[in-house]
Amino acid sequence: MGGPKAKTAGRKATRRVATPAEAVARGAGAVGLAYGGLWLALAAYRALKRRLLRRALLEVVPALQRAGLTFWVDFGSLRSLAAVNDIYEHDNDVDLVLWQPDWEAVQARLSQPGALPKGFTVEWAGKGRDLGGGLVQRWLRIYLPGKVMWADLYGAYDTPGDTIRISKNTQCDVPRSLVFPLGSLPMLDSTAPAPADVEGLLRHRYGPEWRTPRYACKGRDQTEHRKPYLRCLRALGRLGLRI
Repeated sequence: MGGPKAKTAGRKATRRVATPAEAVARGAGAVGLAYGGLWLALAAYRALKRRLLRRALLEVVPALQRAGLTFWVDFGSLRSLAAVNDIYEHDNDVDLVLWQPDWEAVQARLSQPGALPKGFTVEWAGKGRDLGGGLVQRWLRIYLPGKVMWADLYGAYDTPGDTIRISKNTQCDVPRSLVFPLGSLPMLDSTAPAPADVEGLLRHRYGPEWRTPRYACKGRDQTEHRKPYLRCLRALGRLGLRI
């Protein structure tokens, strides 16, 4: 009879080595589990983000109205409200445009106690790049509590002719005739200020298929569309992983 060491050696000698096919199958299973977990985590994040952006719309729009500001919903927020009266699942912020704002006065007004809901804060955003005509690329950003989501407040300015210049980049400019006189559109269970020709403006920004959501697509705004972070998001989206 052999001792304990001999039995251990025998067990080691009889341990079966996985075949290449079995090793591949195990690896694929591990990758599948990781992918599934990531997909579920992103789905939960999108659901939370959507709830927060709905809150941003319903809280920030009335706050700007109480402050006496002239503004309208634009860009992705206008697109999703006009198409489905909701926030698209893949929207990442709220987009509002203020007409010829005095930024310092706007920031001071919105920073007063009670101007914004409790926990909301307003800060500067943008790169400060020259946009021509004395304008620079900057805007205000209203953060929800914890700075987890936000609403961007862009500026809109008259220029010679029929063009409105937006304080983001020149590819965001829009014909004045599509914006004024301002109207309104449904916003969840309320209403929000909107351009005069909502569909015309959205065709201008996103083309005739504007009602069809295109993930991480910025339409005419190719300056933003070509940025590395959006290229990365589109690449992940092709793998079924959308933020």
